[in-house]
Amino acid sequence: MKNWLAQAVSKLALTGKKFTGFCKIMAVTHAKACIIAGCVVTVGTTGTVATAVYVNHANNNRQIVVAETVPTETEPATLKAVVTETTTEHTEEVTEEQTEEQTEEHTEEEVAPQDMNEEQITDMIESGDIEIIPIEELEIVDDNSTEPERNEDEVIEDPPAPEAPKSDQIYEVGQLVHGIDVSRWQGDIDWTRVANSGITFAMIKCGGGDDGLYEDRKFQQNIQGALANGIQVGIYFYSGARDVETAYREASFCVNLIRGYQITYPVAFDWELAYGDGSYDTITKVCETFCDVIAASGYKPMVYSNKYRWYDGFNGAQISNKYKVWMAAYLGDYYYTSRRWQYGDVLPNFDYHFDMWQYGVTNTVDGIDGYVDMNIAFFGYANYQVNGLQKPKIEVPSDNVTVTESEGAFDIWNGVKATNSIGYDEDLDYVIKNANGDEVSIEDANVTPGVYTIEYSFIDPKEGYTSRKVTLTVLKKEEETEKPTEKPTEGETGTGENPTTKASEESSSGTTAGAENKN
Repeated sequence: MKNWLAQAVSKLALTGKKFTGFCKIMAVTHAKACIIAGCVVTVGTTGTVATAVYVNHANNNRQIVVAETVPTETEPATLKAVVTETTTEHTEEVTEEQTEEQTEEHTEEEVAPQDMNEEQITDMIESGDIEIIPIEELEIVDDNSTEPERNEDEVIEDPPAPEAPKSDQIYEVGQLVHGIDVSRWQGDIDWTRVANSGITFAMIKCGGGDDGLYEDRKFQQNIQGALANGIQVGIYFYSGARDVETAYREASFCVNLIRGYQITYPVAFDWELAYGDGSYDTITKVCETFCDVIAASGYKPMVYSNKYRWYDGFNGAQISNKYKVWMAAYLGDYYYTSRRWQYGDVLPNFDYHFDMWQYGVTNTVDGIDGYVDMNIAFFGYANYQVNGLQKPKIEVPSDNVTVTESEGAFDIWNGVKATNSIGYDEDLDYVIKNANGDEVSIEDANVTPGVYTIEYSFIDPKEGYTSRKVTLTVLKKEEETEKPTEKPTEGETGTGENPTTKASEESSSGTTAGAENKN
């Protein structure tokens, strides 16, 4: 793109005329468009203003559109966005063929995001036009991860005092709040009880890359449960990245997983690989790559690691100056104990600032069976409220259905839909019982006349067990009456006998027999 502009200016310079110019650059990140506009060239006393708009569309095919050429006497005037094609003696015409050739050249040079190397990824991030790799272009595996235990300790200054809310919008404030971080290892969590136990936020594992890209088995259940109960949510991604290319794929996968959810707290890059799995400088770039892609997608990035990795695993000073810091340093009082950190207890020493501290593992959180990682954050979000909160519901076409017995007479899923308390579709379970209260299958019910009760149900993240019953009546199929046999014509009895003669003989025989019996 820059080369094309340089060539245009060079060609004008060859005319031998005096010229001046300027170039304005505007990046539109979320629209995935990069526009260079406002190339103004003044030739001689009376100049010509030409605007070239260079658009990089979402599909990465580039098009050049030439805007209106406007004569100027002195300083360049404000240009109107008029899309035409014009030429003057001082400007070169950009023909349709040239446009197509340039488009083809740029298209041939482009590389799919998932195939970019480190240099290309770095250039993309620096340009501000960051593209997320679609999830269908990423290789996903099942969640077979294992996470190492974390264990460190020490002390820092008191946290800042809370600030009062200043508007009706959600915004960050300095305060001390209690939170947890969870993954599939905590099993099924009762988030209503968690919310009532003094937990304000939850950092939820969405997935990882330590054994290929995978989604955490409990991610959907955990994030929906936390949100439905008013717990503010952040995300962490358990990385396996040892290079920039992998970090870019991991960040893209993470963004794909969390899209659509109300994420208030940061999205954290969790780096815990063994020492030696990547050089100091490389891992620093890995952290930056992940965080920059996350930031470009509209989330607040954060880096998690234990205290000692912050010192010697990567450039902690550089990373802490750019992103939020989540530091792990366990104190013995809270390491697999029943004691929760309280305001006034000691804090760890740390060379850099930190925004969140993972201080231990306790069994103090009601709603979680067993131990869970404990955290405090020195920031929160004022005026938080859950978007789209509603009563969970199960929709059915009718509460009373009557069908006639036959295979497939009643489709158990036709017109049935469930929506949970934060507006997400839910998968339903069902059970069918006959008049005696015995469970039967839908296949048996369809071919067995009687009255049945169908109960649909799901576990809502806020309200818990949610159900709806439908009465199914299966009627007996009416037996078809036999059609009368057509009367054969004379001489067509099927045996070659005369029907009149046969009837007469039968009648005579029957009378004689009857008389004999009577006697």
